[in-house]
Amino acid sequence: MWKNALEVKDDMVTSGVIPDTVTWSSLISACANAGLVEQAIKLFDEMLEAGGQPNSRCFNILLHACVEACQYDRAFRLFKSWKERGSEQTTSNDNLNSSDDSLAVHHTRVTSRPYSHLTMGVPFRPTTSTYNILMKACGADYYRAKALMDEMKTLGLSPNQISWSILIDVCGGSGNVAGAIQILRSLHETGIQPDVIAYTTAIKICVKHKKPKLAFMLFAEMEKYQIKPNLVTYKTILTARSRYGSLQEVQQSLAVYQQMRKAGYKPNDYYLKQLIEEWCEGVLQNEHHNEGQFASRITDFGPQSMLLEKVAEHLQDSNAESLSIDLQGLTKVEARIIVLAVLRKIKEKYIAGDTTWNSMEDDVSIILGLQELGSDVIKGESDGVKEAVIRLLEHDLGLQVFAAGSRSGKGKGSRMYSSSIGETIERSESTQASESPTRRPMVLQRLKVTRESLHHWLQKKMESSPSPSPSSITITTQ
Repeated sequence: MWKNALEVKDDMVTSGVIPDTVTWSSLISACANAGLVEQAIKLFDEMLEAGGQPNSRCFNILLHACVEACQYDRAFRLFKSWKERGSEQTTSNDNLNSSDDSLAVHHTRVTSRPYSHLTMGVPFRPTTSTYNILMKACGADYYRAKALMDEMKTLGLSPNQISWSILIDVCGGSGNVAGAIQILRSLHETGIQPDVIAYTTAIKICVKHKKPKLAFMLFAEMEKYQIKPNLVTYKTILTARSRYGSLQEVQQSLAVYQQMRKAGYKPNDYYLKQLIEEWCEGVLQNEHHNEGQFASRITDFGPQSMLLEKVAEHLQDSNAESLSIDLQGLTKVEARIIVLAVLRKIKEKYIAGDTTWNSMEDDVSIILGLQELGSDVIKGESDGVKEAVIRLLEHDLGLQVFAAGSRSGKGKGSRMYSSSIGETIERSESTQASESPTRRPMVLQRLKVTRESLHHWLQKKMESSPSPSPSSITITTQ
């Protein structure tokens, strides 16, 4: 695009058309956006030679081009040169009062370069954007950035939201997380409402310095002040933790994930799924089994996997009294993660002394799907889910499991069909005769984890847990 822009400029000059300030600004911007700093400065010189009067946008474009090209020293040299040479008053029709700092107009004298042969005065009026660009060039030098903001104020310029966000970023980049948060707090105290950029910058700093609790506190604060998170905010907060330690931390991240989806953003599930999987697999710690053989594979999740939604659904506190796990439509790997997630939730609640889980009276029911009587196919169950779950519960965790089927049909009465694992549910001859040949009754196939074995497993986990003290928990065995 910049080549086309230069060709248009050459055609204009050939045709005798003199480019105006807007045209020169567009040409300089085209080269600057392409990273061609030298070409942008050359065009700036050509503009001066042609008698053009650059505006503040032209100056800012050059500074921004230097900063984007990581030529920070060059940006400061240009800025200093423009300011210093502007101290020399030039004869113009502006009739400026040089003693009024707040209204002073700086002038610069552009010396000759190999491609520049004229020397002329050019008005230079730094703006808030000018100082914002230079503050970005400060890197982690907070005091230099703060000095630029103070200088901005002495010229009668007001720092905007971008200015404060940059100052927060520079302060955090210097390692002063507390100072960055204090700047954010000071905005509220001075009556300035921080925007989403300021909060997202502060959250990024917390994440970078491994302070997830502070990051989530700031995220909650955004909701308090009705500041809507953007895509960058969501992506940043979801990477705040490199691993999960408690159920609350998992619920917190899943709540953000669901909020992100409701807001219309498409999250990258891969990172969060890895952390959830690792947290769920933590249930198997201290169990005697070959972890490598049965460990799940994150690469097995399909692009349309609803695993995180399922995990969030089963870990909600509103489901505290529910002992049912729905695995319909899930793959073996996904089913494994869901089961482990629920078991870890029960374990943490139990160890914390939650009375709901300490006095369980029912078995844990695991729904596999519907099955027609006389058929070996369970609708809604992926290949091998039943066997994989049974192996996980019995072999890996030492729990007692039995299969159960609940018949559903036209009849009012439905009864349970129970069998040991590996057996099939058979219909009697009388049932076959009474049912319609075109519509066979369906059986809801389930697995059940006995409450006795679950209590035994939980007590073992509590005994191996360093806290809380076992004496502070009342255990009720049914």
